[in-house]
Amino acid sequence: MRGIVFTLTKRPRTPKNRRCYSFSALSAFMRRYGTALVFTFMYACGLLMGSLSARNADDSLLDGLNFLFTTNLSARMGQPVFSTFATSFGSNFLFLLYVFLCGLAPWGMVAVYAAPAFKGFGVGLSAGYLFITYGFRGVGFYLLVILTGTFLFSFALVIECIQAHYLSCKIARTVFTNGEGVQPVSAFVHSFLLRSLYMLMLTAVASLADMLLWTGFSGLFF
Repeated sequence: MRGIVFTLTKRPRTPKNRRCYSFSALSAFMRRYGTALVFTFMYACGLLMGSLSARNADDSLLDGLNFLFTTNLSARMGQPVFSTFATSFGSNFLFLLYVFLCGLAPWGMVAVYAAPAFKGFGVGLSAGYLFITYGFRGVGFYLLVILTGTFLFSFALVIECIQAHYLSCKIARTVFTNGEGVQPVSAFVHSFLLRSLYMLMLTAVASLADMLLWTGFSGLFF
């Protein structure tokens, strides 16, 4: 009888333990990857908004954004090979520079969220523009020629945003708490600079991929 009573009293504890374990695992996952998920979500929201805005975008808007995104295909088709690399790297570098400066400012942890959202908006606008203007030929061109470089830089941008947000939070704690009980920021700055250099190198690789794919395959579509 004691064995039966003991068994019956122990069973209800198992679901509670499982819920606590699940909550702990979810909390640990969010602490580790929550920031990356938020920046990815911001990028996805911008991507969706850009895709929806492509149908109503006028020529002046497309021409104005052509330096940052691929919205004027005829202009880019006629430029030299190295200009393709320079244009791609220059536009991507502006995003990295913005995020880099946000990482060095105490208010940057808020402003940095604009970078993935705006980049996603441009990517969605470019993809939607190519599909609306050229149909499935534009989709094929985007997938084969533009997508590789865009994916590489988008990955670099999200990683840079995570690092910038982390450092900006450290600086904000140091500034607004008078440095009491806060680790020195110098070590985090050194790590941030080193990782920013890696992301800059990845950006150069993305621009090189753009140049090679534009040179090798753009003639198959246009």
